[in-house]
Amino acid sequence: MTLIRMARRVLTFLLSLLMLLPALARAESPKREFRGAWVATIYGLDWPSAPATTAADVRKQQTELSALLDRMASSGVNAVMFQVRTFADALYKSKYEPWASVLTGRRGQAPAVDWDPLQFCIDEAHARGMECHAWVNPFRYSSSTRPYSDPFDAKVRPLLISFTEQPKSGKEKPKTTVILDPGNPLARRHVVQVCRDIVSRYDIDGLVFDDYFYPDRLPLGSGYDFDEWKKSGSPLSQADWRRHNVNTVIASVYDMIQEVKPHVVFGVSPAGVAGGNGESSARYSLPRSPGNDWMYGRLFCDPLEWMHAGKVDYISPQIYWNNDHKTNPYTPIARWWGLAADRLGCRVYPSISLSSFANAGGNTQQAWQERDRQISANREVASFDAPGSILYAARNINEFGRHLAGGLFSRKALPPAFPDKQTTDPGAVTRLTLKGNTLSWDAPAEGLRYSVYAVPDEVDLIDAISVSDGGLSADYLVGITYRPSFTLPAGLTRHHRIAVAPLDRYGHEWEVEFLK
Repeated sequence: MTLIRMARRVLTFLLSLLMLLPALARAESPKREFRGAWVATIYGLDWPSAPATTAADVRKQQTELSALLDRMASSGVNAVMFQVRTFADALYKSKYEPWASVLTGRRGQAPAVDWDPLQFCIDEAHARGMECHAWVNPFRYSSSTRPYSDPFDAKVRPLLISFTEQPKSGKEKPKTTVILDPGNPLARRHVVQVCRDIVSRYDIDGLVFDDYFYPDRLPLGSGYDFDEWKKSGSPLSQADWRRHNVNTVIASVYDMIQEVKPHVVFGVSPAGVAGGNGESSARYSLPRSPGNDWMYGRLFCDPLEWMHAGKVDYISPQIYWNNDHKTNPYTPIARWWGLAADRLGCRVYPSISLSSFANAGGNTQQAWQERDRQISANREVASFDAPGSILYAARNINEFGRHLAGGLFSRKALPPAFPDKQTTDPGAVTRLTLKGNTLSWDAPAEGLRYSVYAVPDEVDLIDAISVSDGGLSADYLVGITYRPSFTLPAGLTRHHRIAVAPLDRYGHEWEVEFLK
């Protein structure tokens, strides 16, 4: 009798407990949780530490990225958000844009050896049972008025908007931002084309945008895109028209993914406060969010509209403040996002800042405890029983990662499932065998992941079932693999019952098969 059949015998009896268990399960360590970390490649913030001009340099870059992923995996992180497009450039073999200068030292210059950082990251992440989400900056082009000297720049220059914000004091320098114009249909088409190229050619698990849309405080009225707005004939105000342009790109990318590879999830990481200071939130019968929203009127984007329209799978607001912040306290803002996500039909995985660790001095433990409170808050406010947190940035995990591995991330976690997305039961694995400490099996279908369990002999199988976990308890989850094989940790090949379950790319876990 399979484990699933045995579970059905007790399911009716345990059903009455379901309403009581989710909050407790999330507070302890949920079986399903999105645990991401941002790997910022812009300016080499997280990676790479230096450009590569020789084969030896490339090997060093590869070693650094592998080591970074090792630290993330050992911390309990199960998803890497790898930045592959910073200034309309590429850390992959793009068909449409030049190589990023951070990789080789010069924009457009190919690596010294034939390698693809995105493909490398996917392979390395999957080898560790981690998801890989390609992180894309949709519109940002440059932070300088000096034009690039390459053919691509000449091609796209008519599609750009350049804005220089004058300093408020003599101590500051003017800030220039150059973007692909969201109001230009050709620019929007280019962004979608770039995203289509990534989704169609790479085995990514997700695609994610960050919070760069229109330049902050781009003036309304004459100049910039005023004539473009007028020529469009739009009945919308100029500000609403800008927001509509951003909405159009978000929707177009989402729709493209559903067409090309629907198991790839699409997320956006906006700034930490939304709701248009009451304007947008009222439209969706939501209370006004704590803090002040600068996205709606300064960056001209409305995350609530993307959520309401069903054009994002998850939202990751950058709530980069502590709980004791006077105007933007973490937990009340997270609760507001949880309410918005639940009401508008979206998952929410708030982003948490680790940057203060570098300046914590003797208060490192206090900083860690604050992040523990934030992760716990994210579990409490989770929509659709799909909790999640994304850590910014990966370079700051280090010692804190060991703290997480011994605490809130002590149990491994499967990624949240998407039950609203159509999928098919692949059936159980077959020919499950163990040679030495290598577990292998025949795949029931193509393109699957697998969850691997080890239940101690002294634990009755019925007791190993957790209704809140939807099958075997996360206490016995050993890991995830993207291949029909898995290397068991030392000590688990004896006195344990080993089991494997198909885990499809939508996050659904299917029938468990035990090693006989």
